[in-house]
Amino acid sequence: MSRLALPGILDVLRVDDATQIDALAADPRFDRRYVPRGPLINRMVLRRIRRVLAIDGVPLPPVAPRGAERPLPAQAATEAWLDGLAEAGIAGDDVEALAAWVRGAGDGPVGELAQQAVGRLFAADYRADRASWAAARVMGAAPSDFNPLRMLLWGLTRRVERARDLLAEKVGGDATGVHATGVAIHNIVSGLEAMRAQWSNREARERLSVSAAVAKAIVAPRQVVRQPTVAGSTAAGAFTPDTLVLLRLETANRADPGYDTAFMDGAWSECPARRWVPALLAAVWRRAQAQAGTGAR
Repeated sequence: MSRLALPGILDVLRVDDATQIDALAADPRFDRRYVPRGPLINRMVLRRIRRVLAIDGVPLPPVAPRGAERPLPAQAATEAWLDGLAEAGIAGDDVEALAAWVRGAGDGPVGELAQQAVGRLFAADYRADRASWAAARVMGAAPSDFNPLRMLLWGLTRRVERARDLLAEKVGGDATGVHATGVAIHNIVSGLEAMRAQWSNREARERLSVSAAVAKAIVAPRQVVRQPTVAGSTAAGAFTPDTLVLLRLETANRADPGYDTAFMDGAWSECPARRWVPALLAAVWRRAQAQAGTGAR
């Protein structure tokens, strides 16, 4: 954890301890309203989050403010829907393609393969391509990129907005679909890359159970941004209403691996795909085993 404050330029509190992240995630003083205020770079980041992670001015459900009801009805419905899909079993051509890629026998960039698998949850004819994956890379980086030159360039070219609009068109304007195929998808791709690394070690893959293979492939988001509503202090450090709080989930999860940090399980902001993602990874690992003629465990 560390506080970096440059008067008039930047004020951030970085938190990378899993216990402290859990405490901050539950603390009502931290929200996702993203009101542009504070030093220059803080305001630039907050404006971009409000502009990019929204459709027609309405925040995407996974980045909506805390509100009076949590989870929001839209998120509760999404979680119930995804849980049902996970319980029914995940299969199909996309799982076959991902399993082949994990084994090193498939074609195509894994980003496009994974984006297509997720996109088809929202549009049956979804087809990922180089342009849609490039848009996802921009969307994934935009909310927490603190490079002022890149922020300025993206602002002048509207690159981020164009990436969001392309992804929105492909899922019929579904706000959750935009977030899934543009932001959350990167954690799934990192998990598949981890699976491929596991598979490449024959001794290791034969020793791993399906659940162990999935556990090793659960990757947390790099970081999520919170904004204090008041001044105060926590075990992670002091803050003001102008401070940006960066919950560095990836770093915390590497030090203390588990589903809780990766999906913010139990927090008001927990991921609605917290059961579907492990189910997808399990399906991919089992298909890889079947394709290779080895038994699932």
